[in-house]
Amino acid sequence: MSIYDVFSGGSKPFDKAQWAAQKQAQRKEAYELIDSTCAEMMTNGDSFRQYLDVQSRFDRYSVANAILVSAQKPDAVQLKDYSTWKQNRIFVNKDAHKIVILEPGKEYTREDGSKAVGYNAKIVYDISETSAAGKVQAPETKTMRELVSALIDASPVPFVPVDDLEMPAYYDSKQQTIFIKTGLSEEQLFVSMAKEVSAAVFDFKHNESRDVSDFKSFCVAYMVSERYGVDTRGFSFDRLPGEFSEMDTQVFKGELNSMRDVLGEIQSDMFKSLEKSRPPKNKEQER
Repeated sequence: MSIYDVFSGGSKPFDKAQWAAQKQAQRKEAYELIDSTCAEMMTNGDSFRQYLDVQSRFDRYSVANAILVSAQKPDAVQLKDYSTWKQNRIFVNKDAHKIVILEPGKEYTREDGSKAVGYNAKIVYDISETSAAGKVQAPETKTMRELVSALIDASPVPFVPVDDLEMPAYYDSKQQTIFIKTGLSEEQLFVSMAKEVSAAVFDFKHNESRDVSDFKSFCVAYMVSERYGVDTRGFSFDRLPGEFSEMDTQVFKGELNSMRDVLGEIQSDMFKSLEKSRPPKNKEQER
């Protein structure tokens, strides 16, 4: 007698073909949702901003997954699958909203011989629909001085304060310098710096001129500001670039990918800088 005989008489036997068909249908629906959401984002400023909000919170998510979250639960703050929540002794509500994202699967060979990675649908749930709802740990608050200092460390070029600058800040690619107008408020200073640091990263590391990356730098500055709780009411997405509406979906996602890459670089450097400035714990704090 096999030990697995104890499972006899239980639920229906596992139907692998049915499971595979269900997963394939979920994956197909996910790709369709990405395309339809992109089409809306290209012409709708509110939808575009909604995506940026999600990408700022989930900066390690791919563009495709940030789009999927934006379309399904734009206010999500922490996502995990059922088993991961359970491992953390947190239970998903019975009526919880299922959010479909895509995760990398097996590598395969295309007809032309090139290699590619397939993606599988994955169901995740937001913490707001679990037994841990209301227990989300608030991020550690940083002072504007700390944030400005971290942004300086994240910049690939130096800053020079100027008294009579006509605009709050300006990245000069020829001099590889960011000029900052003196007398700005702390939040004005941070937001202006964020946009020009983004322009410098696009130019310095991605070989995209200021003119080409201007709107993308604006978007990255918005995401960085949103990430650290800086007032973003001065940002407007009522008028999106005209070329967006004429773009192929893949080209549009490529633009979003470049924004995400620059966001990731700035976020990573800022995080390292903020960690360095964190005061060391004393023995009492460590207990």
